[in-house]
Amino acid sequence: MAFLLKSFLKNQTFFKTLLKPSTICRTLASSSEPYKKPLSVLFEEAVGLRPKPETNETQEEEEGNELKRKLFELERKLTELKITEPVRKKKQKKVIETVPELQTEKSRNLYTLFKVNEEKQEDQDVVRVYKELPLEMVAFVKLLHKQGYLNKANFISGEKLELGSLDEEYARTFVKFAAERFGKDYQEIAKWLSGSDLKNIVLFGCPSLEKRAIFAAKTLRKFFDIHENNVCEKCVLKEKCKFPNQSVWDGKSKNLHLSVVMKVITLYPLDLTHPKLQVSQEVQDSVSRLLTEIQNLSRTICTPLA
Repeated sequence: MAFLLKSFLKNQTFFKTLLKPSTICRTLASSSEPYKKPLSVLFEEAVGLRPKPETNETQEEEEGNELKRKLFELERKLTELKITEPVRKKKQKKVIETVPELQTEKSRNLYTLFKVNEEKQEDQDVVRVYKELPLEMVAFVKLLHKQGYLNKANFISGEKLELGSLDEEYARTFVKFAAERFGKDYQEIAKWLSGSDLKNIVLFGCPSLEKRAIFAAKTLRKFFDIHENNVCEKCVLKEKCKFPNQSVWDGKSKNLHLSVVMKVITLYPLDLTHPKLQVSQEVQDSVSRLLTEIQNLSRTICTPLA
């Protein structure tokens, strides 16, 4: 009994101690201290085993201040760029004006290429109206038709030749090639042709910028020993010609070939010459006389050469 009373008194003393004001204040003060996470919790949050709690207002305010600081820094750099940009442009302009060599050979070649393509496009867009065939050329076309050189031409329907069908480029080009075949078959005529008329025609220059026509004219000039410089210097097509002042060295220049002659002289009456050429009346007369001679001489040959 004495033992129980003694224990009760001890417990009563403990309860009084807990109920003292100093003890209660000390307990409340300790509860206001910031909560410190255990190391295990911090580790789990770091490795992703435990979700991190949402940021408090203090952290959000610090992040907002950091964003404002970066924005101010970016605005400062933009201001500096605006100040230095006119100076940099001025320096670049000065370098371009003082160094014209920056236009390289490659850029000039590209410019020339585009310029040539534009000129070709302009030429393709222009619809050309051909002149009426002169009488000598009409008679020669009839001769070609009679001897079968136009049999495969699709612009001729039936056996009758309609001169109106020769107003298109295809028909006139077909006649040009037919005249070349005629020249190969009647090569013997070449040695009887008027040299003065031929020389007068080739001294005028090349009838067009087509490669075959250019080399045919150069071959005839080589035959008559006419220097290319004398002809090309005054030619109106020299700026666009790819073979100015160049001579030919093939064996055809040693003899006069009628097929080569036909490549040149037929372009004039067929109106297949370059549009910029102003053919003189003297040259036209020489062409007409040669066509007449060729037709007259062809009657003296019974059969074409094989």
